[in-house]
Amino acid sequence: MKIATFNVNGVNGRLPVLLRWLAEAKPDVACLQELKAPQDRFPEAAIREAGYRAVWHGQKSWNGVAILARGASRSRPGAGFRAIPTIATAAISRRQSTASS
Repeated sequence: MKIATFNVNGVNGRLPVLLRWLAEAKPDVACLQELKAPQDRFPEAAIREAGYRAVWHGQKSWNGVAILARGASRSRPGAGFRAIPTIATAAISRRQSTASS
């Protein structure tokens, strides 16, 4: 399992950079910091198209974090970090079933 972090420094302004990094690095779980976007401006559709689901807590200015999991079944906007075990477990389960095939 590959877990990575990325200081995105503005998720919407640097979305092409983030998507390219996800495609090249292919982390199973990616932790993003400094989203600098309010809750309703998180680019969930673009993240989903890249093959990831997310939990995030958006804030404007200097804050906001997200955890992305490749192949998870659903996103959880604003779910807080109670949702992390669900998304991480989905990513781990998917990875283990793929490895044992």
